Amino acid sequence: MHNLKFLLVLVFPAVVFGQVFSINGTVKDVENNPISFVTIYLTQNVTEDIGNPGFKFIKGTTTDDLGNFTIEGLLKKKYNVYFNYLGYESISQTVALTSEIALGTIVLKKKTETLDEAVIVTKKPIIIKEPGKLTFNIENTSIAVGSTLDVLKKTPGLLVTPEGITLKNTNPTIYINNKRVYLSNSEVQSLLQNTDATAIKSVEVITNPSAKFDAESGTVVNIITSRAISIGYKGSVNGAYEQGVYAKYRLGTSHFYKNERLNFYGGYSFSPRKEFKQDENHINFFNSNQINSIGSRTSDFERTTRSYAHQGNVVADFKVNDKHEIGISANILVSPNKRFDNNARSENFDTNRVLDSVYTTNSNSNIDTSNLAFNLNHTWQLGEAGANVVMNANYILYDNERLQDVETDFFSNNGVLFRENRFFTKANQSSDIATFQLDFSIPALSGMIETGAKFSTIDTQSGLHFFDTNTGNTEFNSALSDSFLYEESIYAAYFSYSADWDSWSLNAGLRGEQTDVQGDSRSLGVVNNQNYFELFPALSLEHNANDNNSYGFSYSRSISRPRYEALNPFRYFVNEFNFSDGNPNLIPAIDTKYTLSYTYKNHLFFELYYWNTDNPLSLIAFQNNQARTLQSLDVNLIREYQYSFDVVYARPVFSWLYLQLVTSSFYIENEFFALESPQEKATIDTYGFYGQVYGGLTISESLGLTSDVTAVYISNLLYGASSYKNQFNLSISFRKDLWNKRASINAGVDDIFNTNNIPVTTRYYNQDNAYFARVESRLFRIGFKYNFGNARLRDNNRKPTTDEGERLN
Repeated sequence: MHNLKFLLVLVFPAVVFGQVFSINGTVKDVENNPISFVTIYLTQNVTEDIGNPGFKFIKGTTTDDLGNFTIEGLLKKKYNVYFNYLGYESISQTVALTSEIALGTIVLKKKTETLDEAVIVTKKPIIIKEPGKLTFNIENTSIAVGSTLDVLKKTPGLLVTPEGITLKNTNPTIYINNKRVYLSNSEVQSLLQNTDATAIKSVEVITNPSAKFDAESGTVVNIITSRAISIGYKGSVNGAYEQGVYAKYRLGTSHFYKNERLNFYGGYSFSPRKEFKQDENHINFFNSNQINSIGSRTSDFERTTRSYAHQGNVVADFKVNDKHEIGISANILVSPNKRFDNNARSENFDTNRVLDSVYTTNSNSNIDTSNLAFNLNHTWQLGEAGANVVMNANYILYDNERLQDVETDFFSNNGVLFRENRFFTKANQSSDIATFQLDFSIPALSGMIETGAKFSTIDTQSGLHFFDTNTGNTEFNSALSDSFLYEESIYAAYFSYSADWDSWSLNAGLRGEQTDVQGDSRSLGVVNNQNYFELFPALSLEHNANDNNSYGFSYSRSISRPRYEALNPFRYFVNEFNFSDGNPNLIPAIDTKYTLSYTYKNHLFFELYYWNTDNPLSLIAFQNNQARTLQSLDVNLIREYQYSFDVVYARPVFSWLYLQLVTSSFYIENEFFALESPQEKATIDTYGFYGQVYGGLTISESLGLTSDVTAVYISNLLYGASSYKNQFNLSISFRKDLWNKRASINAGVDDIFNTNNIPVTTRYYNQDNAYFARVESRLFRIGFKYNFGNARLRDNNRKPTTDEGERLN
């Protein structure tokens, strides 16, 4: 009961309201006719950088049918006010807000010559540093081309690989327009690859999220899309071709429509892909004294994957009146009959490296996946002070069915077949997730107070049926079959306060979460019940000493909950000696992070941080030396900590060159339980270096020809009990605008030298195994996009997402 009382205290704080003001006016043409749907937005100056004013977007609106506008909830500051409308000359003015301001009538003049709507003036990207957050403004820049995933590859501090997106050696939570993307890692990459970069306004790299974000969001990448700014319709069609070992394709279309009340977006993409992966792995087996080898095994593994993913997204925002707006959205991802064809050959050697036996395995899997997410939201503007209430309801239905057929033949060293093993499995997982969230924003105390509450409930049912087929008959094996039921409820509330003074910026908050968990493995008899309440404080403070120098400090505490698939105890087989298991006994990990930062002229950034994680979640490969098996198991480590010194340099060096340099020098140490060793615990550590160089070149502005070059190097990394070494990737791409920028074609090569694949080793005590996975990292890409309709429209594209869905896979 005391936990519930604390949550209520967080949601309904007693606050003293500060002064807020508004700006209003009317926009007309030279003939005194009102102009509707004129875009008005406010910014604040940040710094000057080679003639490009740095700015921070504050608020925006559009004029109504009578040309009137009002922007409310503004603090006592100096603002830049911009007025833009297609076919008219844009104007701006600066106002110092000390009271309510009526700008009167603003007159826009028609352009003497109206250019094609798709023609824009290219700007340079701008980086803005705030407490715990770096904002990368790229709208209408040369960086905003290709896909959103291409933009993230050029965003300071982010590393994008085939395995996922990394920020400070961790996987950040991906948000789109402040809504968490409810997809697995691979599905997130597919989503971003199919989202057009020209719709992106900015990318927020949040290393210290406020209390408003879910406690699971230790780091966040928030992708902000531009909104529609004029009425009408626009659309686009796009296609892409990739060539690695096999060819891959992507076809898509997007459609936007806006009128006085409705802002609509609909999109669809189809991605048939054929991918190839090759593994080489080696294991040394030891006797009980952990010194003398009793043999070894080497394996060559090949996998061909075929998939046909369909992705559709619909978003509609309805403006009921000046105070109320309702939004509905749906995101559908269907991947039917995804097929994995696995072939492996393993050779067993004795102590003297003499071949003892050979076995070959053919393993085929078929997976059907569907992920349906729906969102209903309501925004209510309260009074004239700029306060608002936002209500969000989400429902997600996830289904996954997998069939696996495994056949292994065993041969003596002279090639004589002496044993066969045949079996197949049927597995299914179904998850129903519902969430409800209520958020309040209240201008107060010369800043902004945000408070809210969230409830989520998760119900997951999984099953695995194992069948032996060695005798030619299908025999059910109950010992290797199971059903797993998992239920989780989370009650959360938060309170945060943010403010900007003359030279100080503050963001402070506290979040509380009560979690109730029940997991039941019917066949294994494992029951995992957890009930816990945790507090998650967050603090960011920044001081601008002068126009050139600023200093910051941040602190946060966050949680990482196990993914639902990691909790699932079912076994996936490469063969009978190499398999993966989930773990229903996993518990959440708790992260604590401290950061010191320094910024020079808003283009040179230094950060020193320390990050500690208790019970971190990981996947570790354990070898059983007596049974000669290799088991990949989801586990809780004991502890992981890291500290790092990071440097980011980003600015236009010349009018034709934008340069970005990111370095990170770090130390990581992992401590974990050595489950297959006589010793109880083991520790591994490493020093490492990460470096990224990005260059954006304008080869010919008149011809619309640009190029991007990206190079990434990583010396050492740790994950769980494994070490990764020496990863390098050099990529180059070119883009050509066509038909007055109505269309564009792009081409390039990823991983030119095919060096992005790295060996992975696990060595401690009686554990000595390694693998070298080679995926199709070197890819030739070519793509085409054509825009039609009113090309000046910006979309309201967002994804219906919740915080729990990220843990599905």
